[in-house]
Amino acid sequence: MTLHRLSTAVELLRTNGLYRRYALARLSSTVGTTVAPLGLAFAVIQSGGGPAALGFVLMGGLLVFLAVTPVAGVVADRLPRLSVIVACQLVCGVGQCVAAALVLTGTASVWSLAGLEMLTGAAGAFFQPAVKGLVPRLVAPGPMLVQANALLQIAGNAVAIAGPGLAGLVIAGSGPGVILAWDAVTFFVSAGVFLTVRLPSAVRHERRGFMADLVEGWSAFRSRRWLWALTALSALTSACWAAGMSVLGPIYATRYLDGAVSWGLVTSAIGIGLACGSITSLLFPPGRVGLLLCVTPIPEALLLAGMASNAPLPLLAGAAVLTGAAGTLQLIVWTSHLQEAIPAEQLSRIMATNAMIGTLLVPVAYSLAGPLADLVGVRAVLAGCAAVVVGGAAAAVCVRDVRDLNARG
Repeated sequence: MTLHRLSTAVELLRTNGLYRRYALARLSSTVGTTVAPLGLAFAVIQSGGGPAALGFVLMGGLLVFLAVTPVAGVVADRLPRLSVIVACQLVCGVGQCVAAALVLTGTASVWSLAGLEMLTGAAGAFFQPAVKGLVPRLVAPGPMLVQANALLQIAGNAVAIAGPGLAGLVIAGSGPGVILAWDAVTFFVSAGVFLTVRLPSAVRHERRGFMADLVEGWSAFRSRRWLWALTALSALTSACWAAGMSVLGPIYATRYLDGAVSWGLVTSAIGIGLACGSITSLLFPPGRVGLLLCVTPIPEALLLAGMASNAPLPLLAGAAVLTGAAGTLQLIVWTSHLQEAIPAEQLSRIMATNAMIGTLLVPVAYSLAGPLADLVGVRAVLAGCAAVVVGGAAAAVCVRDVRDLNARG
């Protein structure tokens, strides 16, 4: 059975040219976005910012993302998704070009980096529901959809294994501006490859008004108890990741490890876990979707708790591998289930709502992580984040619709 699933996945790549081009475009962008957060974090630190400044920069992009996402979902369901995708990639490329130029010339400030992060955050809000809503048009429903999403993750995660470690070395030797410039190039390449994807005309469903579509999408989301329960869990885990890893992670590495190189090794270990998790989802697709989605946050709590207890670097790397594996397995299973369970004409709006609520607490985490760390210490905040993750998973598994949620097809 395992060999059959593997051969089926290889056949998908061999015979489906549209999916192959789509996957190449996604991979082109991932080559840059995997290392860009590390570049941004150390660009802020290089410009004189600390935890609060880094949280401020990241929070700006997220606030725009949250404000734009509901509109983005409606746009992706109403307009040609490929056009939306290409436009977003071009905007992100231009934004990263400017950021790289500012950092390389030594003229970057916390305010300028925050403004550019807001620009790319807006583009990302339109990109995500459009690009995920495109996959069901490229492959057949059922197990093939899980394989298609798994293959995308395998390719992206292969980059994530070595990318952050190499980025740490580049930052240590040349500075973070080079990383941001590389990210800009990959956005432009991705846009060019997406332009080569030619889809057949889709069936146009009758639309009412923009606001009516917006209300319809929210009603469709709210009517599914399993959907909002698991989205709430995602909101908690995303906030704790933002506070513990995005904001405090580089600060923790600077104070308790040896800076960018060690933090690059930890994030590369996450990349190894991402590869393991995506291969697992390809070869052994789970049946109990709801229970799996409640278990996958636990390794994140272990990693945060390890940092809180000042665990040795090898132990942190091991926890990072588990975190990456669980995270990518969760993402593949969740995305595939939504693509199967939600009607195509509502898919982008549902995914946009899921993304908006799932990141709703992240700006709060960005804004509070630094001041809390100054007040009670970095390690105390990391311990609190670990406890919140475990509590959120326990609450979600108490919802019957979540426990009963099984794979479709």
